[in-house]
Amino acid sequence: MTQPHLWFLVVFLFVGSRASREKNDSIMVTGILGESAILPIEIPTGKKLDNINWFSHTSVALVQPEATSVKIITTHQNYRGRLNVPNNTYNLEISPLKMEDAGNYKADINLQDLKTATTSTNTKNYILHVYRRLAPPTISQSAIASENKTCNITLTCLVEEGGDDVKYQWTPLGEQAVESSGRSMLFIFQRPGDVPINYTCTVTNPVSNNSESILIQHPCEGRSKSSHLLWFILLPFLVMIALGIWLQHKRKKDADSSSTSQVPTKDPFPHVDNRVYDEIMPKATVPNPQKEESPNTIYYTVQKPTKVENPNSSSTKLLGTSTNEFVI
Repeated sequence: MTQPHLWFLVVFLFVGSRASREKNDSIMVTGILGESAILPIEIPTGKKLDNINWFSHTSVALVQPEATSVKIITTHQNYRGRLNVPNNTYNLEISPLKMEDAGNYKADINLQDLKTATTSTNTKNYILHVYRRLAPPTISQSAIASENKTCNITLTCLVEEGGDDVKYQWTPLGEQAVESSGRSMLFIFQRPGDVPINYTCTVTNPVSNNSESILIQHPCEGRSKSSHLLWFILLPFLVMIALGIWLQHKRKKDADSSSTSQVPTKDPFPHVDNRVYDEIMPKATVPNPQKEESPNTIYYTVQKPTKVENPNSSSTKLLGTSTNEFVI
């Protein structure tokens, strides 16, 4: 291996080990929402503090010691009015805590040696976790009766706004417990002769814990009786509804069949006039086209009678009776 490559490997290992050491040396701080958290600072013996620069993604504050007190200059608006340095320390206190305060913090501690008057900077890293105090969880149950009279029961335990660090524990533990989507489900089986059991769900996080209990006392028995009663009430109504639908369908079918059987008769000659022209001529008379029309020609018109009823009279009048037209 050449000399430049060897130096590059040495520098890479040094920087990597330093970054890993700084990451592993981070101080874990836990706080409760709405309360306070303290980021500790230690000043080595034989050193004098010049100032401390605090950072979290961006500049947070500048801490400067004075004669008998410590001055804090807040440099980020999200922390205004919430930073403090307790007496006789250089620790940084954040109060009241918000959920968005959680994250990485860094303190650049600028020191001066009391003997040599030289300055140096020590860097401390912190990881702040903010949690909520847990409220009592809620337990819900669902039960399904099987054919062998075994009651399959599912208990679901859920705590509101618990966060990702909530852990669930059931007492006593049933057949199986599963955690999913921020809740815990316990599966148990109960037979008609089993003794009722009180189940407790306990929720915990790094700052608090809480619990809730429920007594399981043959839920499938009451569910079976209520279901039978419900069917007894609903069955007559269901029969009446089905009968009504059947009658309506039958009436509609009968109406359709009667309408198809009554086909209206059409006039075979709808555009032919009802008048009949008949020419009566003597057998011995032969018309001469060069002479005038013979006086013996008779035009006879027959009109189809129309029956009209008079509502004020019981008699019926025939209109359109036949008329004789004589042309002399």
